[in-house]
Amino acid sequence: MVLVAAALLVGGCSSTVEGHAVGAVEAVGLFDPCSGISDSALRHVGVDPATEERGILGVQIPRFEICSWKGTGISLSVWSTDYSLDEVEANTNNADVTTVSVHGGPAIQFGQRDDDTGRICSVAWTTNQGVLIVRIAPDFGETPVDPCGLAAKSADKLFPELPR
Repeated sequence: MVLVAAALLVGGCSSTVEGHAVGAVEAVGLFDPCSGISDSALRHVGVDPATEERGILGVQIPRFEICSWKGTGISLSVWSTDYSLDEVEANTNNADVTTVSVHGGPAIQFGQRDDDTGRICSVAWTTNQGVLIVRIAPDFGETPVDPCGLAAKSADKLFPELPR
């Protein structure tokens, strides 16, 4: 299920390009959330640093650095990408895209079109190293209270450790 969600999130960031196929595009110089966010900051947002997982179920996604941690009933993911905020917003799998603020700056908030429960929510904003996305998803069988509020609060709490 997570891989399907990742494919749908990433799939909306692609476009048709004329020419011949080449290897996967790798983003160079992206912020690495696994090494860039301290254990104390992770504990501050309510997740366990020992549950760290790179990628999606351990699979690296081209043009993304992804790290996830588990907390009580939730999973927090931080995604770093070289896609633009406009490309993230245009992703056809993103639902209910609205303008919000992260640490006083412009951002977008969105759910996933394939999430009928409304229990997954992300906030995304532009930094000097690309776009960062903070995503809250429930553990199986759990329902977080206000996942979008939790995503925004987590982004604000992590902000001091993230690229500007």
